[in-house]
Amino acid sequence: MKIKYFLLFLIPFFVIFLNLKLLIFDHDFYNYNNKDVNENLLSYLNNKEELKFNYTTKELIHLEDVKSLVNTLNFIVYALGLLIILFLVFNKNDISDVLIISGIIIIVVIAVLFLIDFDFLFTKFHKISFTNNYWLLDENTLLIKTYPIEFFTEFFKRLVLNITITSLIVIGFGILKNVHKQYKSRAG
Repeated sequence: MKIKYFLLFLIPFFVIFLNLKLLIFDHDFYNYNNKDVNENLLSYLNNKEELKFNYTTKELIHLEDVKSLVNTLNFIVYALGLLIILFLVFNKNDISDVLIISGIIIIVVIAVLFLIDFDFLFTKFHKISFTNNYWLLDENTLLIKTYPIEFFTEFFKRLVLNITITSLIVIGFGILKNVHKQYKSRAG
């Protein structure tokens, strides 16, 4: 029974963090007016190459912090995924209700976040995630020119959409498992 409660905690975090990871590295999402900068930055964040463009010292420090955050995100996604798989493999109990409730929890959390002012969320995220103010960049820097606030607003909207779709799939899978279980119990 306790495993179900643990999964109710793990699945929402996994769905949110997985979608964040996938969107960060979704090359099709990025504006290709600066294709070379985008591709280089994504490769840098993916630990495949060093930065090639003329960034300020402040930008370089911030990008190093972002890379560290992305590496942590990658670790968390893989660890959560592995834990969930292990729980599912060794748990013989039905988890259809866990999937349905997890999906609903995610949708409620995302709906609440979507109702909060984006600028507030953006600032809070940066204050929590970074130990310095290097994320406060001048408007004429390459990073701000390449990724203005509108980019992050669209990123957030797409993230909310992707998480919602994934949550509906989780709920749908839970409902299918529940229907299958009921059908099996009637037939058996």
